[in-house]
Amino acid sequence: MIVVHDEPMDRDWQRLGKALQAARRATAGKPTQEHMADALGVSRSVIQNIERGVGFDKPTPTIREYARKLGWAARSVDDVLAGGEPTPLVGEPAVTLPGLPTRVARELTRDGDVVDTVVIELPGGGSAVVVIKDQPDATPEQKERTLEAWLRTQPALRSLDQPDTEPSRDA
Repeated sequence: MIVVHDEPMDRDWQRLGKALQAARRATAGKPTQEHMADALGVSRSVIQNIERGVGFDKPTPTIREYARKLGWAARSVDDVLAGGEPTPLVGEPAVTLPGLPTRVARELTRDGDVVDTVVIELPGGGSAVVVIKDQPDATPEQKERTLEAWLRTQPALRSLDQPDTEPSRDA
């Protein structure tokens, strides 16, 4: 008797778990298992089991949604289980962190090396966080131009933390 399965039996659940854990840790803001569990409406133990590679008969909707929130395209779970690599989700960033606007999350998760970061205290008690990133696949010359542009811009931004002064009356 021959049995035909719709799902391959040799799925590598541990590989999937490690890949999802690595993707979570590489995500902007480094969301915790607790954060991801909250975002998915499940307990932390569910995320722990997924990341440990606990096997299932087939990928669950929770596993697929977890992968999507980490920036993986729809077929990525199946691809990783079969020994392949995940495909990045195109468009909106997958993970949104509490209080982080989507446009900021998009910029933080796009390709390109971080050149520098700075926190600037604003008058009145607020602060501004600036993250400077290169273009994806920037050449050394482009990276140097990005750094030079940032070094020219930084003093103007840092002046924001100076108390307002009265304008000159020499005019």
